[in-house]
Amino acid sequence: MPKQELTEQEWSHFFDIEDLENGFAKVSIEASEEELHDMARRLNVMSLQSAKADLTLKKEQGGHVIHVTGHFEIKVTQNCVVTLEDFETVMSEPVEGWFADKESAVSFAAAKREKEITTSRREIEMLEEAEDPEDIINGVIDLGELVTQHISLALPAYPHKQGVEYEFGDENIQIGEGSPLRKNPFEALKDWKEKR
Repeated sequence: MPKQELTEQEWSHFFDIEDLENGFAKVSIEASEEELHDMARRLNVMSLQSAKADLTLKKEQGGHVIHVTGHFEIKVTQNCVVTLEDFETVMSEPVEGWFADKESAVSFAAAKREKEITTSRREIEMLEEAEDPEDIINGVIDLGELVTQHISLALPAYPHKQGVEYEFGDENIQIGEGSPLRKNPFEALKDWKEKR
């Protein structure tokens, strides 16, 4: 089996697990301007002004698993789906991840699930991340990618400015002079039908 390589992502912060003194470490990371630009493109937001995280790493399960906890904070500019105006938000959310060197140890639950996948025809339930941790590749964890994944999950699919809610009829709201919001997509079909 070929050796896995750790790929650099938009915001990579590689941590060597040998730096875990007494099985414990506190790490603070912050994205550079270039990383923020690349992350904004990946996350499909207008821009990211800042992204940082304070993380704690601990060895667990007899030292075979690294448990990462902490929180991130970002300042992000998004486009409001109701008013179509750009707005800035500061978000802070928790981060949690589990990592293990699968070459040296595989959890019992993960091994049992692998066996069920190969022998069973029924649907197999997903394991909790603690039971099926991410790979530690060549003794390294990418903390930046872990945080980026949590940011991606925390960003709202339909962002809107604080205090602004979508209500029935908002498709006809006017912004400024003579600049209507996108109309109902079936409006064009109605016009076409009438012309025929």
